[in-house]
Amino acid sequence: MSRAESVAVKRGEPRSARFTRAAPGARRGWKRHLEGWEPGLVAVFIAASAAILAVPRPVEPADLPLPLADARALARARDADAARAREAERLGLDAEVRELGSAFRAFGVVDADADHTEAELLAARKRVLAAVGPALAQGDEAVLRLRAYQLSSFLREVRRFEATGEETDELRELGGNFVGLLRRNAWLEEGKAKRRGGGAARRVSMDGTVLGVLFKKRWSAVVGVQRAPFGPALDEERALFSFLLSHPLGVGAGGKGFAAPAGEEPASPLEDAPAGAPGPRSPAAAFREAEARRAEEQYRLKKIDELAALDPAYPKHLARGVSLYRLGKFVQSAEAFRSHLDEHPDGAYALRAQNYLRAALGRTRDDQL
Repeated sequence: MSRAESVAVKRGEPRSARFTRAAPGARRGWKRHLEGWEPGLVAVFIAASAAILAVPRPVEPADLPLPLADARALARARDADAARAREAERLGLDAEVRELGSAFRAFGVVDADADHTEAELLAARKRVLAAVGPALAQGDEAVLRLRAYQLSSFLREVRRFEATGEETDELRELGGNFVGLLRRNAWLEEGKAKRRGGGAARRVSMDGTVLGVLFKKRWSAVVGVQRAPFGPALDEERALFSFLLSHPLGVGAGGKGFAAPAGEEPASPLEDAPAGAPGPRSPAAAFREAEARRAEEQYRLKKIDELAALDPAYPKHLARGVSLYRLGKFVQSAEAFRSHLDEHPDGAYALRAQNYLRAALGRTRDDQL
């Protein structure tokens, strides 16, 4: 007999108790039947949740897929432009290249003048085109240094405008009516800081990358040189289109400029209450808002097609389906979502497209009732 058994006998414990005493921490009663079930229950719960999430359900198409630009590629492009601008300062520019730069600035001055005539603009453009050939004869890299230097100056003047509210002569030379473009499209936001004179500073909606791409595209359009290496890189285009799809051109003013329906008087300023204000809104204001939203989506559809032509990886049909749904064109929207699923049945957007498709089909059936 072991020593432990001897002690048990002395205490008068039943013999069976000597061998059935539960180990420390062991479960007793009905709980012992559930021992080891927790991991299994968690696994079942996760599997059931995944199955529910994988089942398509109607979801209103709200999120437009935006192109994703490679941050490293954008950084390389910025570094290359900065290096060229420094070379232009250090080495200087040939006389023929400087003449092209002067002609470009002169065109910007005319373009920025709201009262310019078509003849004045054409004359300024002719001077630019006459300077292009001799400048390019010095080599593409020499002209790229000029553009990079002017780009650097443009970005500096935009930041000065944000801080002071002042549109300098140099900003007009390099950007033309750039400030007017910002105001027309509501691409100016009120900043937190106060500028000199007590007014609020203004913040341009686009970041430095988008500002740079806009400048490059305008520069190429004015100079008339669209070929490589003057065109923006694909990732620069992606960054620009991401901005334009989020901030559509020409519709940022909330529909101002659209005429009221025939036979209806234009709304007075008092009737144009801001969105969310108490009280009914005028039919004219509601009409302008609807027209603004329609113009916004039509613009997006155009940009979606332009982007897809540059970037085959962009989910064109999915994006078109979202915009068409917003326009109330539910049949066309459903067709676009089907086209996306035909091309990408198992892609990253497959479940989203299935959910959007079910929503579009549901709205189509509702319209037919």
